[in-house]
Amino acid sequence: MAEDKVKKSKEKGGEEEPKRAQRATSNVFAMFPQHQIQEFKEAFTMIDQNRDGFIDVEDLKDMYASLGREPTKAELQEMLKEAPGQLNFTAFLTLFGEKTHGTDPEGTIMDAFKMFDGENVGYLEEEYFKDLLMNVGDQYNQSEINQTWKELPLEGGRIDYVKFTKILKGSNTEDVA
Repeated sequence: MAEDKVKKSKEKGGEEEPKRAQRATSNVFAMFPQHQIQEFKEAFTMIDQNRDGFIDVEDLKDMYASLGREPTKAELQEMLKEAPGQLNFTAFLTLFGEKTHGTDPEGTIMDAFKMFDGENVGYLEEEYFKDLLMNVGDQYNQSEINQTWKELPLEGGRIDYVKFTKILKGSNTEDVA
C-alpha cells in the first residue's frame, strides 16, 4: 500500500517523500492523579499571563512582578532553559514529573524520618526538626526554613512526617488518618 502511494507520487512527477518519524505519545499525564494535573493546569494558567498557551520570559516577568519581585532577564531565561523547547502545558507537566519523580520514593523518605523518630510515633517535634534542617547535611538558612514551614503539617508543635512526605511526593494527604 505504501509502495502504491510512492508509485502514484512518482507518476505525477513528484519525488519519493521521506518517511516521517512516528510521534511518540507522552505518558506524562499518567504520572499524576487527575486532581494534581488540574492543579498544575491552574498554576500554568496563572503563569501564562498572555494566555497564548506558552510560558515565555515576558510571562515569567509579569508573574514575578505581580509578586513584587523583579528578576533579571538572565534569571528568567535560565528558568526557561530547563524546558527542551517552547514551554507549553505538556512540557510544563513533564518538567514537574521529572522533578517530583526524580526524588526518592515515598518509602525512602518515610524511612529517613523514622530514623529520627526514636519512639516511632509518626511525628517529630518542631524544634528538633528545625535544628536538624539547620545543622545537619545540606543546612537550611532561615529563609528556607520559613518556606518549608508554609507547607509543613504542623499541629501543637509537632510535624506529622507521614503527611509531610505525602505533600513532598504530591500524594493525596486525605488518605492519611
